[in-house]
Amino acid sequence: MYRVVTASLVTLSCVTSFNTYSNEYVLSKVAEPITQSVKLNLDPQKDNFSGSTSIELIVKEPTQQLQLNGLEYTASNILLAGAKDCQMAATMQDTGVVLFDCKHVIEPGKYQLSMDFTAPYNRQSVGLYKTIDGGQPYLFTQFEMSDARRAFPSFDEPGYKIPYQVTITAPSTEKVYSNTPELSANEKNGLTTHVFKQTKPLSSYLVAFAIGQFEEIEVKGMKVPGRVITTKGKIEIAQYAAKKMPEVLSALEDYFGVDYPYEKLDTVAVPEFPFGAMENAGLVTYREDILLVDEKNASQNSKERAVSIIAHELAHQWYGNLVTMQWWNDLWLNEAFASWMAAKITHQIHPEFESDLSLSKNYVMAMDARVSTKPIRKPIKTEADIMDGLGLAYSKGEAVLDMVENYIGENEFKAGIRQYIKDHAFENTQADDLWNALSKSSGKDVGAVLGTFIEQSSYPLIKVDLKGNKLTLTQSRFVTAGTEAKDQTWTVPVSIKFGKGDKVKHKTVLLTKESQTVALDFAPDWIYPDLDAMGYYRWLLDDAQMQSLLANAKTQLTPRERKALISSADALLDAGFVSGGELLNILGEFIDDQHPEIVSTALGYLQSQKRTFIDESNQAQWANFISKRASSAIDKYGVAAKTNEKTAISKLRPTLINLLAFEAKDKDIIATATKQAKVYIAGSNQVDPYLIGTYLTVAVYYGDEQLLNLVKSEFEKTKDPQKRTRLMNALGYAPTEKLQDDMLAYSLTDKINAPDLRYVLSGQSYTEARRIRFRNWVYANYSTIKEKLPPFAVANIPYYTGSGCELSALETTDKFFAPKLKANPEFKRTLAKLDESVRNCVRLKQREQASVASYLKQF
Repeated sequence: MYRVVTASLVTLSCVTSFNTYSNEYVLSKVAEPITQSVKLNLDPQKDNFSGSTSIELIVKEPTQQLQLNGLEYTASNILLAGAKDCQMAATMQDTGVVLFDCKHVIEPGKYQLSMDFTAPYNRQSVGLYKTIDGGQPYLFTQFEMSDARRAFPSFDEPGYKIPYQVTITAPSTEKVYSNTPELSANEKNGLTTHVFKQTKPLSSYLVAFAIGQFEEIEVKGMKVPGRVITTKGKIEIAQYAAKKMPEVLSALEDYFGVDYPYEKLDTVAVPEFPFGAMENAGLVTYREDILLVDEKNASQNSKERAVSIIAHELAHQWYGNLVTMQWWNDLWLNEAFASWMAAKITHQIHPEFESDLSLSKNYVMAMDARVSTKPIRKPIKTEADIMDGLGLAYSKGEAVLDMVENYIGENEFKAGIRQYIKDHAFENTQADDLWNALSKSSGKDVGAVLGTFIEQSSYPLIKVDLKGNKLTLTQSRFVTAGTEAKDQTWTVPVSIKFGKGDKVKHKTVLLTKESQTVALDFAPDWIYPDLDAMGYYRWLLDDAQMQSLLANAKTQLTPRERKALISSADALLDAGFVSGGELLNILGEFIDDQHPEIVSTALGYLQSQKRTFIDESNQAQWANFISKRASSAIDKYGVAAKTNEKTAISKLRPTLINLLAFEAKDKDIIATATKQAKVYIAGSNQVDPYLIGTYLTVAVYYGDEQLLNLVKSEFEKTKDPQKRTRLMNALGYAPTEKLQDDMLAYSLTDKINAPDLRYVLSGQSYTEARRIRFRNWVYANYSTIKEKLPPFAVANIPYYTGSGCELSALETTDKFFAPKLKANPEFKRTLAKLDESVRNCVRLKQREQASVASYLKQF
């Protein structure tokens, strides 16, 4: 659709605050925009669109070339109007930079750049994309990170923050939404031109629009008008979101001390969406299975997920939209802060959710410890750089912010955030601006702590040595056993909890060097080196101290602290400080914990270790071990919900049912799952909302072609987004070789959209035989899979074939993808991560297999 042309630049960019990242993917700074108007002709029934744009800009130095961003569009009638007009020629490059050349020198000054353009609608869920829902076409946008350039010519970098004025002409049968209130709508010859109010200054990635035959309800109780918007036939399940939006927004306004900064707050439930949600100013978009919750029949899990992600996106309205990062190297902070804020707000307005037990650090510390992992603040050139480790950026960043708030104090942290928002409203900032605000409000050097955690990968291992009341803390880099890594140190707030008899005390030590010794108030019987699980570090006690801690854990530690203890013990196996048998014993001790969430956590880590150590020789022993360990919980809580039972028990039960079905192959459970799955498929809501997803996967795995076809048929016609996602997950568990092949082929049809491919593929690796067939299918269908996936997801394809604990699978993966590195250089990072992960797993298995086997013999 465009030609790849290399061209030399006429002028070099001037120095900017992020010139460190200057490269062929970044625009020269010879010009900068002031405002932009965009006019689009959009018809969801068509495959292409057209438009025009006019950009008021300033040329800062003499040049014959301007640069904007663009992908896939064709520009015409390009005019630079000013002191001396210029008809410009455009050259689109594969870097996403478009060169606009003038035959004469453009002198510094103010100009108007205008052009017409045409482009196709994207069909991979990025840019301005088209999707079909219920037989009806719709248009949506997803511009972050760098896909506004697919929809209109723009300065598509976050540092350019300008007002936009959007005008959209569409068939009069379609509803049209954008970031701002509509100023006018004029109908002529079956087309309506919608003129929207000019936005406040925005980065291009926050511009948004939606076109289609939507339904909507008003959101009441906010200081600004708002709506929840759905595709046809789904508005009845939008009530929960409409009810929660004002609660979340009010809590955020109270925290920031600044009212919501935009003129409206519309929320769109999108049937095809590559991420969870997107914080577009005034027009926030969500995956519909997140936003649309049937309050009467939904589980608390679904409600918590909806509230948390609403809070995440609305927190962005201040942190990200009102105050925006200068460059993508600080995207980690954008997302980390929103995740941290969402956790705080969710727990504040719904403490019964117990969302404080969701420890973000537990999701990413294993990945962060690898030497192939980069710091979360790093140089960014391409979108692949941004996507590399993005999940780490969310969760590690959130955990580090937790640690810092705990260190400086909640009130001081809030005061710093409030001042930061007020000082930088509608501006771009860098991370140091926030560190300075937090340091000023607290009187502590926040940058010294944060700098060591965000600009280095991994984290410290804190060795704790206790002699009487003298406590010595020694830090070193946490690494997997057998791995060589450079030495690092951190500035670490280490929060200690310790006790003797009925006395329990706390102490925080700012560890600024390799080793420090402090005096405790008394010589404790036990010590826990991670008070309230707020530290982003691992810790190591000697054997006697560890045994003392375990003896007191169930009575002296909070559920949050016990959950972190389990995770730390699991990590110590990787680092070589506990044996496989010792870890299995520790995990087994927590399966009868009084809190169901801790039981679920312990069982989860047991399942994880099983995936590492299981082989043909010990399959029966693993099944016996896990089944027997889980039997106490099964006997205690039962396999079916009881009247008025605690929600935490309902959340645990799917784990227990899964174990009974897949480990013990319990015939009664399988029969119940099959019966309940058929009832659910038939349209009944008289099923356990916590169990139905598990029942579906169990039923499909132990079922037949007839049941699989029932699932597929209901998946294709249901209008319930959460039901659709549950059914789609179940499709990945097709039971026989033929049916697995059939479902894999089905996944590449237009029945499965681009972002949802991963759901169907997620169940394909259950059992070794199914995993092998899946890998072979990926190799055979690589080109089609690559073409179907959203562009940012292509880098993940090697994980489908190389993940696990097998060197042979890794070697085959390397051999297959090596010739593709030139066309897809992002595979190089994936392959490096795979190599380290698999080899670590193999070494662990070789080192600890005998210990695990010895422990399992008793079962």
